[in-house]
Amino acid sequence: MSIITIPIQNREQWLAERVHDVTSTEVSALYGLNPYKSEFELFHEKRDQVVVQIQENERMKWGTRLESAIAHGAAEDQGWSISKLDVYMRDSAAKIGSSFDYEILSSSDGPGILEVKNVDWLQYQQKWIDDGNGNIEAPEHIELQVQHQLEVSNRSWAAIVILVGGNEQKIVLRNRDTAIGSDIRTKVADFWSKIEANRAPSPNYEQDAEFIIKHLRRDGSGGAIVADAELEELIQDYVDLNQRYADLETSKNARRAKILERIGNAGKVITSFGSLTCSETKGSQGTLVKPDMVGTYLGGRDGYRQFRFYPKKR
Repeated sequence: MSIITIPIQNREQWLAERVHDVTSTEVSALYGLNPYKSEFELFHEKRDQVVVQIQENERMKWGTRLESAIAHGAAEDQGWSISKLDVYMRDSAAKIGSSFDYEILSSSDGPGILEVKNVDWLQYQQKWIDDGNGNIEAPEHIELQVQHQLEVSNRSWAAIVILVGGNEQKIVLRNRDTAIGSDIRTKVADFWSKIEANRAPSPNYEQDAEFIIKHLRRDGSGGAIVADAELEELIQDYVDLNQRYADLETSKNARRAKILERIGNAGKVITSFGSLTCSETKGSQGTLVKPDMVGTYLGGRDGYRQFRFYPKKR
């Protein structure tokens, strides 16, 4: 195994490097365990060498901002010496690659990988397994991510440092599992062989619908075709579902109107099974356009009545 270590110069270069490998955050898609991406979507990205732009949301932004504090806080508590690991490592023969948060330098077991996770309390309760006695299991895609990182970096151990709810630290230690590493290599090799043969995995239409609609089948420039029996049945199903959705939307709005009639100007309703917020969101006239555009407004909206139900936690 020959590992190439590439210093990360900037975000664009890092994203471009990832195109050629199955990375640590992607490998769980090959097991059907990735909550964000299927093997079908990953196949088309890698086959077409798409540079995937990762859209940063508020959670990711604050995770990046807090990463250093979380890592150094854990290092202080554990007596570790750590260093930022700003590299992309690649096993070019296996076409697997990984980037990292930090490395732990002070250990009798040799240097380890430090993976930082900033997790809100509810997500931790729902997605992580914690028996309260220090035995913690990360979600499966994170466990695979860490084993993939250890396989690529040829390190023997890793620590997942979790900050829960902004104020509680958890640490999960993991040794490299060579059996899992071997299985990852087998899965990845099979995946690349599918790409070489241009043999796409079967889509899961529930999971892959948005990708197919927005990216894979956007071109509608062809001429008309005559539907066969199977296509007619699919289209009829779609029409029926669309009508049922419209009927349900009408019924929902009717009940909403009845509720608003009953509660008058109350801003909140408490029930035995949750609460309904019905306060008013004020309108906005929008942004004043510059004088050379005749002083009109853009981006305005009318006020509206909120109608959000919050179920009680079970």
